[in-house]
Order: sequence, then structure tokens, then C-alpha cells
Amino acid sequence: MNVFPWFQPIIEIASGEVAGYEALARTADVQGQIISAANLFSSSSLSREERLSLDRDIRLQALTKFNSLPQGQFLSLNISPEWINSVTATGELPTLEMLKQVGVRPEQVVLEITELDGDLDRICLFAERYRSEGVKIAYDDFGAGFQQMDRVLAFTPDFIKLDMRMFQRGPKTHFHSALMQTVGEMSARLGCKVIFEGVETPDEFFAALHCNASYIQGFIFSPARAEFMGVDSMKAQTMELISQHLDMAIDEVARRQFYTEGLHSELMLLKDLLLSGGTDNLNTWHPDPDVLRFYICNRNGTQISSNFTYDVSQGVWVEDAAYAGHNWSWRPYFYQLLGATDFERRIMSSSPYYDLETGQECSTLSLSLDDARILLVDIREERKSQGRLASLISCHSDLIPALS
Repeated sequence: MNVFPWFQPIIEIASGEVAGYEALARTADVQGQIISAANLFSSSSLSREERLSLDRDIRLQALTKFNSLPQGQFLSLNISPEWINSVTATGELPTLEMLKQVGVRPEQVVLEITELDGDLDRICLFAERYRSEGVKIAYDDFGAGFQQMDRVLAFTPDFIKLDMRMFQRGPKTHFHSALMQTVGEMSARLGCKVIFEGVETPDEFFAALHCNASYIQGFIFSPARAEFMGVDSMKAQTMELISQHLDMAIDEVARRQFYTEGLHSELMLLKDLLLSGGTDNLNTWHPDPDVLRFYICNRNGTQISSNFTYDVSQGVWVEDAAYAGHNWSWRPYFYQLLGATDFERRIMSSSPYYDLETGQECSTLSLSLDDARILLVDIREERKSQGRLASLISCHSDLIPALS
């Protein structure tokens, strides 16, 4: 059985360099075409011992070929918990023995552990043994096992790999981007670097940037190849993509700023109405269509008014007292406003989120009504950003500068 490794490059975003490769098993079909050999490692036609021997042979071939590359690059090898169970707790680790055999430094190797449904304590034990020798550990296909968050927290890998293709299954909703961003933020907090694989288009590249990706792997750069590439071979393409992203991001900020200036006028009008006659004056104000609701809190964060929502079809304001008495002081846009030295004229904005009542993406703006009260206004996000990045990113700034 002729099975051999091909290598897919992994690009570091910040430098544009080929930082490393993932070794992928390949074979030839009856027509001589090179195809994936991944199915062999779960084939019932091979015994467990045959599959283990095949897996170790692929790793040894990959390491032997990789040994010719610059020492700054890394090689990522897949390993299943099934093979970890083949090794005794105190016995020799075959991959480490291979490193010694071919002369590859452990620091150049990343072991991708997939299918984290084995014995977690045993996996963690062996991961620490590899780490103690300098080998890094990656959790592969993290999104596919998102429900096993407790395992990831215990495992604490050096890398988390996300397959972009997983987020394309089924209809696209805001949950896809929310999940991707959550994984990126969690990885940063855990001290993990994120590798996005399966990236094929510029838009997917841009989405990965906003999910804390450090590395990109996918057809946008190259499929798996028999031979290695030059370290700088993808740098021009990477820098061009980053430049495109910067241009779009600047345009997006300008759009948001223009829209924010209009909202500032709206909120100042509402503030004047409330100060001059309270909610009795509301019928004279027809809000921007993106204003979902407003309410008032005291300086301690307790909501002291009803929610007021404008019914466009009826042309009237609807009052809902269900949230009166709730406390919102723990939300950043509330305490950040009070902490600002010029809070009397400052408008603060939350990061975008999805409104539970309407299911729409929105943000909350807050500004001082007077010395004792804070006005909070929920704003729909759709028209705030209309550029190409609108479907890919969320604004992470919590501050909208005061406008004069």
C-alpha cells in the first residue's frame, strides 16, 4: 500500500510567511490520480495494528522530509487518542523517538489531537509529556466539538484549529459569526493561537482576521503539495489581502461615523423633549427607523421608567413596564459613561449584540439625561454598517466620541 505525505502550507498573518505545514496522507487511485488517504485510518478492512503502523509510517515519512526545511518553520502532525491508548503511561513516545531518529527539534513539531472523546486524563497526561519535551499541542476541529467545552478548558492546547467549512454548513445566521468570535476571544484568554483551515475566499480570510486568527490554512493560498514552498512565497498575496481589508475597514468606520452623527442629533432631540416635558412630549418625536426602544435609569443603574417603543404602523409610542426596577449597572456602556470626565455630553455605545425580543443585531447607546438619570437607547445595527465588512465583523469599540 503506497501511502505518503503531502504538505499544506500554514501562513502566519502578521508576517505573511509560510510558518509551517500540515502533513496530510495521500495515495494514488487506480487511474494514478493523487487522492486523500484519510479514509484508510478508519477503514474496517485494516486491523487496528495495521492502521497504527500506517499512521506511524506517515509521520516518519513527513518528519524525514521536513528535516530539510529552515528551523523557524513547524510541522503539524495528526494523532488520534486511539493511538495514545496504545502507549503505556511511562513508556516511550513513538513520535519523540522519530524526532530523535531524523534529527528534527521538538520545538518544530505540533501534534494535532482530534476527536477528543477518549480518556481525558490520559490525553492530558500524554500532552504534558510531549510539552515537557518541547512539542506543541493543537486541538483540531474545535468547532465540531464545541459542546465539549469542559474538555478544552482541561486540555489547554497551544493551538486551536477551526475549520471554516464547519461554519458554512446549513443556512448562515448570526450564530455562525458569534460562535467564531467567541472561540477567538476564548483562545486569547487561554493563551492559545488560532489556526483557521479550509479558508478559500478573501471574505473568509477577512472573517478569520476578526476571530483572532494568527494563522491561515486553505486553498486561498495553496492545496497540499508534494514539495515545500519558499518561506516568502505567499507574502505578497497576504499583504495584498491585508491591504484590502484595511481599505474596507476604513470605509466601514467612515460609514458608521456618518450614521452616528445623525443618531447624535436624534438623541439630543429626545433628551431635550424628556427634559422639557417628560414622556408627554413623545408624540412630537418620530424617531429614526433604527431606534428600537429607549428607557431611563438612575445613577445606580436601576431602570426607573418603562421601555418605550415606537409603533410605526400606528404612529404611536407603546409603553412596557415589564423591565422597570431591573438593574443594568454592570453593563460596560453604563459604568463607562459614569466614569468619563465629560459624561454630561458623552454618548457611549455597547458592542453589537442580538436583541432577544426582536432577534435583530443592535447596540445600546447611553447618555446623561441630568445629574440623577441616564438615558439608554437601543439601536438597530443594520443601517449603521452597509459596507462589505458588515456581514463579517462587529465593531469592538465601546466609545463613540462626543460630537459638537
